[in-house]
Amino acid sequence: SQRRTVVKSKGNTSTVTPTPTPTATTSSAATGGVSVGPSIRSGSPSSSCSSSFTTRTSTSKSHPRPLDASTRECLSQDVSQLKDDLRTARLELSLIVKAYHQHYTKPNEERYLPPELKVQTTPDARMFEKMLETPFVPTVREEVNTPNLTGIVETIDAEQAIEKATSTLNGEEVALALPGFLYYHDILVPCFNLNSVNQADLDLLPSLDLDVFPYHDEDDREYPRLLTMHMFHQLGLMEMFKIDDICLYRFLRTISSRYRTVPFHNWFHAFNVTQTMFHFLTDCQAKQLLGPLEILALMVGSLCHDADHPGLNNTFQTKALTKIATLHKKSTLENHHLLHGYAALSTPECNIVGKLNSRDKDQFMRYMRDLILSTDLALHGIILRNMKERKKYIAKMIGRSPAELDSEDTIILMCCLMKCADLSNEIRPRNLSVKWAKMVMQEFIRQSQTEALMDLPVTVFMDPSKIIIAKEQINFITNLCMPLYQNLAAVCPQLGNDIKQMGSNLAEWEHRLQSFYAPSQAAQSPNKSIWERNQVKDKKQKLSDLLGKQASHK
Repeated sequence: SQRRTVVKSKGNTSTVTPTPTPTATTSSAATGGVSVGPSIRSGSPSSSCSSSFTTRTSTSKSHPRPLDASTRECLSQDVSQLKDDLRTARLELSLIVKAYHQHYTKPNEERYLPPELKVQTTPDARMFEKMLETPFVPTVREEVNTPNLTGIVETIDAEQAIEKATSTLNGEEVALALPGFLYYHDILVPCFNLNSVNQADLDLLPSLDLDVFPYHDEDDREYPRLLTMHMFHQLGLMEMFKIDDICLYRFLRTISSRYRTVPFHNWFHAFNVTQTMFHFLTDCQAKQLLGPLEILALMVGSLCHDADHPGLNNTFQTKALTKIATLHKKSTLENHHLLHGYAALSTPECNIVGKLNSRDKDQFMRYMRDLILSTDLALHGIILRNMKERKKYIAKMIGRSPAELDSEDTIILMCCLMKCADLSNEIRPRNLSVKWAKMVMQEFIRQSQTEALMDLPVTVFMDPSKIIIAKEQINFITNLCMPLYQNLAAVCPQLGNDIKQMGSNLAEWEHRLQSFYAPSQAAQSPNKSIWERNQVKDKKQKLSDLLGKQASHK
């Protein structure tokens, strides 16, 4: 479109027609097409608005004629469009600079660059970057007691103990896999096609029959990202919160790159939990009790809940004296995962909640904090107790407005949904459930091997010579999963089918234990489940207050 400005003065009228405003378009991913950046929208203001008014100048002292309402509305739309385009251009220029630094700039070379080539970051982004730097390197410096070969306890400097324990690791991070990596040029000009998703998989999206293992086995992280975008669209989150498809894709690309390729706590586990949450919200109709902001928090929290998991649990972090064990005294790994989620959202190109007002954004961040921290198994008993006490009151709200649900009951319900989604392997079909169980055991066995390598006390119930997978699964289902699901089913009755599947899987594990192991052999393995943790003392306080105290980053 072209702007036509008519300038009137005494005695003459001249018309000036400037050159057309250049435009750049992107095809809409929301309709299933290919989205290609840069994502600058059609840059020129609406031609209908622009041609509906003229700018008049006069040498007289008379006041200009006031604009009518329609003209003011058109002007407002034009200004808003221009601001959006300018914001997009600045964002993509920032990505270009980041990509330039990633490929061409050497360490400590940035100070010699001109200002326009220096990376501009927000204070929050710089803070998160510092806190997340080399999290799993043993760095604690204090005196510790350690037994020597004679059995006599001697006091030595922790630095010496760490040097001894990590001598074979060359002082590097103690983790089962290297950290993920993101190339900025991949999100600068994102190219994705939502039509490439199979219709059969879309039909299975609300179902637990969806099998992610073909993509797991090929390390195809892209396909689960596309499925996740479809989930956001089907839940109406894109329209409700004005989330741009390219922004969502950049967020998914960023958060998935923050997962390490450890045996179990990887990106495919995060997707599995997210898809289970989608199942709870849709097939099990949990969304009837929740508002859009709560649903958005549940989906984003599921995606972020295990970001940068090293494959080594909280107990290991304490024993190995890692950096995050000193940074986060409570819910160590969960606080670390939370910071990764905050860090991803703190970058403008990934900020899918950037258009929320300040009140909703603060509430969203609190929800995200509570949800990710609730996955700490040390809090399992407290969350279960809260659900037992409040399930009848929450169930009475079915069919009423979500706004009528008490805020504390909302937190209890959301945390219970989050925990059930995180422990959802046992409600999957038998063939999928067994695969996830083997991956869990593989990761725990590798932890025990790492403990032995570092001369740390080996976790008894992770000793591969003593583990019987069938017995572990029986303990896991009986003591952790089943009670939580049964109490949640009082609020979401549609969970009944999932509980039946869990019961079927339990019966299969019991049959396997009886068929392959004599009672005396089964008795030799630890009775404590591999998932069980020492529980945080329950002081009968509000769940939201407890989770707030568990958080390192307020």
